[in-house]
Amino acid sequence: MRREEGSLEWRIRRQLLFGLLAVMALLLAVVHISVTHLTRNFIVNGLDAEAENLIAVLERDAQGGWQLNNDGLAQAYQRVHSGHYFRLVSETASFRSRSLWDYEPVIEVHSSGQKSVQVMSGIGDQHWLVVQRGFIRQGELFTLWLAEDIAELRQRQWRFEFSLLVLFGLSIPALLLLQKRVLKRGFARLEPLRKVLAQQQAGETVDLPGDVPDEVAPLVASITQLLHQSGEQISRSRMAVGNLAHELKRPLQQLQWLADQHPDPEQGEQLMLLYRELHQKVERELRRARIAGTPGPGRQFVPREEVPHIVRLLQRIGRSDLDLSAELPDGAMPFDRDDMLELVGNLLDNAWRHASSRVQLRVKAPSADNPLWSLCVEDDGPGVEDQHLEVLAERGMRIDETSGEGSGLGLSLCRSIVESYNGRLEFRHADAGGLQVCVLLAPPA
Repeated sequence: MRREEGSLEWRIRRQLLFGLLAVMALLLAVVHISVTHLTRNFIVNGLDAEAENLIAVLERDAQGGWQLNNDGLAQAYQRVHSGHYFRLVSETASFRSRSLWDYEPVIEVHSSGQKSVQVMSGIGDQHWLVVQRGFIRQGELFTLWLAEDIAELRQRQWRFEFSLLVLFGLSIPALLLLQKRVLKRGFARLEPLRKVLAQQQAGETVDLPGDVPDEVAPLVASITQLLHQSGEQISRSRMAVGNLAHELKRPLQQLQWLADQHPDPEQGEQLMLLYRELHQKVERELRRARIAGTPGPGRQFVPREEVPHIVRLLQRIGRSDLDLSAELPDGAMPFDRDDMLELVGNLLDNAWRHASSRVQLRVKAPSADNPLWSLCVEDDGPGVEDQHLEVLAERGMRIDETSGEGSGLGLSLCRSIVESYNGRLEFRHADAGGLQVCVLLAPPA
């Protein structure tokens, strides 16, 4: 569910759904109000026509009283509970339709020209629309009460509105499916960009595509510029470190000469120790620069492609009489290439310098039994004593790199890289007698 909430497609579909629900609710409200108003006006107009007809058939009888000419009355008023009703009253006369039977409606006296319209419950299940109006006939004030049953009309209106609601309800999934297809086609134009980035992470040198939607063109341009600037910055930094290490060689040679020529043997020995420490640090930085090679920001580490390159460098700048046994997975490790080059390079360099005849490298991808990436390097050298092994296993601790004992050189850098990925660095005695260093890294989420 959390992954869906982070999906752009899911957010767009949710916003469209809410928008459609709001629009359809508004449309249903407008339809309901409009249809109710139209039907009410239609019935009121019909009742007004009936009122004019009733007024027309109201006349004086021979005795001077009031009577209704039944020949002018609609037959619906003669049938009991027919749904059409009237009541006509004045101070001297009172008339009612036979359809009312024994029902006595409540009538409010209206002045001449006054008219009122209301909806009320009628006889049984009937629902009435009632019109009352006042008029003067031959100097006498009459109030006419007219009612028509609209229950069936209301049921038809509700059925129509329900059908409209069902239609709207069925159209929402159809619109969402249509939107999904439109989004899929739109996002398909980003697929070349994703493939290019995946190829670059796998170690290939590719250019980002230029044919991208206008909406993401600024993002692509920013990524391209960022990768270019990051690569240049890493190149300049490594070049500066390499140049600095080369520049330090001459002062170090002078320091060695001063140590050899110093008249005081004790101070000369101290200068020689300082020279050796600085010389090792310079050599370490030069090895790192050679191992890392050309920087590739954003690229992933492919063991089968990168490890042979590291081995060739170690054979060229170090020993060439060692046998390397490597177990490497297919494909890329989902970690930064430069970090993995420095990590693997330093571990192999450390084992290379202390091994007697053989170095072993094993890289294993996550499996059902072990969800972590594991990278183990071991040698058949003299190894590390138990007390030093315990020190190496402690967080932030390492053997003095200048002591020449064990396998401490470069492990501090390896520890920093591993900790940046929230991984673990473990030290053990190798079966061949040397040191085994294992790195455990969790795949990125």
